Amino acid sequence: MMWKMNDFDTLKNQIREILDIPTYEKYINPLEYIGENKGIVFLGSPEKNKMTWIKNNILEKINTKLKKTLGIKIKIVPLFEELEEKTEHLSFAVKKTFNSNLQNKFTFDTFTLTNSNRMAHSFAYNVSEYPGKSYNPLYIYSDVGLGKTHLMQAIGNRIKNTYKNISIVYTTSSDFMNEYVEYTRQKQGTQIIKKYTSIDVLLIDDIQFITKWGGTREQFYNIFNKLIQLEKQIVICSDTHPDNIPNLESRIKSRFEMGSIVDILPYSLEDRMAILKNKISEKKIAKGNNFEISEDVQFFLASSIKDNIRKLEGALNRLIGVADLTFSNKSGVVLSLDFAKDALKPYISPRQKKTTIKNIQEFIAKKFDIKTSDIISRNNSRKVVLPRQVAMYLCKTITNSSYVEIGSRFGGKDHSTVIYSIRKVKSMLAKDPELLKKINSYIEFFKD
Repeated sequence: MMWKMNDFDTLKNQIREILDIPTYEKYINPLEYIGENKGIVFLGSPEKNKMTWIKNNILEKINTKLKKTLGIKIKIVPLFEELEEKTEHLSFAVKKTFNSNLQNKFTFDTFTLTNSNRMAHSFAYNVSEYPGKSYNPLYIYSDVGLGKTHLMQAIGNRIKNTYKNISIVYTTSSDFMNEYVEYTRQKQGTQIIKKYTSIDVLLIDDIQFITKWGGTREQFYNIFNKLIQLEKQIVICSDTHPDNIPNLESRIKSRFEMGSIVDILPYSLEDRMAILKNKISEKKIAKGNNFEISEDVQFFLASSIKDNIRKLEGALNRLIGVADLTFSNKSGVVLSLDFAKDALKPYISPRQKKTTIKNIQEFIAKKFDIKTSDIISRNNSRKVVLPRQVAMYLCKTITNSSYVEIGSRFGGKDHSTVIYSIRKVKSMLAKDPELLKKINSYIEFFKD
């Protein structure tokens, strides 16, 4: 038998074999999995006395067993770090040693403002003006590649340039977990707590992985609370709303909701064209290109890549690279649509066939964080019913399918059920401007 990372149950079963039940239940069962590094599995103990007892009485016996059966050893680390230090007394000289991890290119000036991101931009800009005083924490979520990391870093860069004595750290959830494991491996677990509770602005990305952190989650929760108490700014980014993070503890979810939660909607064709024009201008200034990119080519790019601005910029970079090689000794060249299609063959697949019911079902399942199979199932839970009704509404609005055909593709629903669902969505749209905004963005996604 070999250890598989995060297979905590296997590890505990091995320990259970060599301990009596009372000892196991009292000392081992409360331990939390933190992480693994180079054959050492870190387990967190919430009580100092129990941690000491384990080390003095049974740790050697446990590690002898685990080394033989799983090829690993365990190390017990504390989950009871003292957070009582008044971090406001820490000198600025200490704070300045932190690496902010900010990239200078991400600013509000280089962020293209559109209807889809206007609210998120407004909240983010406000935070950069009044860190710790307005929306705290600020939680920004969207699909991948729509600009939430850009906004987060723009907040950090503007604060850095405006307030010279404020310390800022940008990190991802994975980097935070790895950093904590490394600190504890070096027996410096308290240092990471001191570091993160002494900064003024914490920017943390990809928080949706928090439920995979094991014991590290407890330390993040303590750091989070301390920073909020001290009115230090926290900005969080995620690819989903807190409600849709699997197994998220209610205490953490409530902390996320105590500030402001704002999303970035999918971009319309007009939005993508505006973003693309700005990117072209930026790159022309930076590279001094001797060619122009025609409107036809811009439309081809913006209409071919709908769901990811990062990918859109990647396609633009490839096009510029190929054009640089092809027209390096010429000036005044206007890139044609045929040239762009040929240059981007490996990057942009041929346009999809017309939208199908299956396309819509898959799209809505992703947007509502459920499985496509749920939409066509007989599951009538609240989490599934609304997405199913929205999907039926979109199918009727976008495709030429009949009520009967739509019903058959939704698990054999009767046509009357489809009609009811569509009327229900129309009624909700008349009363809910936010839902109307989202549904319209979905329709544009398929129609442009």
